[in-house]
Amino acid sequence: MFSEYISYLEQRGLSHNTIISYKNDLNCFFDELNIKVDDYVTSADIRKWISEMMNPVDLKPLAITTVNRRLNSLRGFYSWATKNNKLQHNPMNDIQDIKSADEDYEKIMWLTEDEFEILLEKLRKKPVKSRGVNPEEKYRRDRAIIYLLTYAGLRVEELSNLKVTDIDLELKRLRVVGKGRKVRTLPISNTLFSEIKDWLTYRAEMAEQKQHVMDSPYVFYSQRSPKFTIRGIQTMIESYSLPKRKLTPHMFRHTFCKWMLKATNNDIEKVRRLAGHSNIATTSKYLKDSYNDLADAVDALPKF
Repeated sequence: MFSEYISYLEQRGLSHNTIISYKNDLNCFFDELNIKVDDYVTSADIRKWISEMMNPVDLKPLAITTVNRRLNSLRGFYSWATKNNKLQHNPMNDIQDIKSADEDYEKIMWLTEDEFEILLEKLRKKPVKSRGVNPEEKYRRDRAIIYLLTYAGLRVEELSNLKVTDIDLELKRLRVVGKGRKVRTLPISNTLFSEIKDWLTYRAEMAEQKQHVMDSPYVFYSQRSPKFTIRGIQTMIESYSLPKRKLTPHMFRHTFCKWMLKATNNDIEKVRRLAGHSNIATTSKYLKDSYNDLADAVDALPKF
């Protein structure tokens, strides 16, 4: 039965390394519990295995990601076995992935002020590899996008859809169409105002040289299109990733929320309205300190 399952994975077109990973995970389970592939297995057996991985006697506990990967391998195997009448019972039906206390929080990643400064320096120095791309134009556009994401907290789709007419420089405010076509008006900070004004001035110069810019109602365009697409923005942001830190557009929205809470002395309602969160519980997630913040707090204890 085991070889049949492996053949099934190969027929699905999974990569060689992925199949090896599945085989290793399944063999670990069968070997460590000393059971055979076609033995009757219960959810209690699975939970015992989880406990042994999380609390080994003489070894270091496995990472939660490793445990969950192994559980996923088991889930796939037993699902296949029961659907194909190889086994009558699926012991994984009641087994959920392991969650850490900080799991939801750790999905929220933002930039520190130092990291943002490093990113701006990288923007200035990153060479343009695409032919026909104006380095100054790309730098100005990318910089304006990063400032709008960080200082206005826009979602990537909101940024892609932002039109020139949505920006009111006289009143220093942005009109943003968010999820569910809900419209919110954001004040433009002095820092962001300078960046937007600089970009719009330069954009007007480009409109005189490029027809697709002249015809575009959108604030940001690509090399050949009047609109910078969501995927295009995501790819651009990823290209500036920091060492050991992959950047995503949403990370800048997280940064906005985190920095704004600090600036407003944790006024959740203000930040909720600025970010366009429909539920204040979403905003409250940013109140949690990072692991580094907690480590700094511990180190600040009195020393005797």
